[in-house]
Amino acid sequence: MLTTTRRAQPSERGERLKRRILDAARRLYFAHGSDGVSARKIATAVGVSPTAIYLHFRGIDDLLHALRMEGHGKLATYLRAVDPKLPALERLAAMGRAYHRFGLENRHYYELMFLIRSTDAPRREAVQQELFTLMLLRDAVTAGIAAGELRADLDPMVVTTALWAKVHGVTALAVSGLMMQATIEEQDAVLVAVFDAIAAWLSPGGAR
Repeated sequence: MLTTTRRAQPSERGERLKRRILDAARRLYFAHGSDGVSARKIATAVGVSPTAIYLHFRGIDDLLHALRMEGHGKLATYLRAVDPKLPALERLAAMGRAYHRFGLENRHYYELMFLIRSTDAPRREAVQQELFTLMLLRDAVTAGIAAGELRADLDPMVVTTALWAKVHGVTALAVSGLMMQATIEEQDAVLVAVFDAIAAWLSPGGAR
């Protein structure tokens, strides 16, 4: 009986090579930071010429953007794991904790996503892709307003950006090692203070 072995199509080989290039870039970034990622080092790790990298990515910034999007995918998973049936303020606090936990558990991704940026102006489509994750929080805010659980006189995007800024500030300090409250318990106390302030601001009849 004759058997045939299916050969990978050129597009499949190209996708596999693209994945290997991205895997090598990730390993180099996690080990050495953005300064450790170069076309030469990636090519050596993959076993191809540096030219092959530019068949799949426009450059190192494009590669780092792909890694950022991996991180945003992981962050979205953390945020989506929060029960959407929770009361609005509890849901927002749970999403804030999920964001903080993501940062602590994925420091390399978090640094690349939010703390390390290219010196070049980011492409518009890149910014739009990255902000998509923020829309998960916006949707939770909008749902809370529609349910009458949050103040209706505030713009949902203003609320979303303010919430992100508050939790991001705490998380960025923790990830960068600049937070004076070093233990998990101390950091949690800071988060509680942030969420208490948010609840006072967003509760119907709250501060105006």
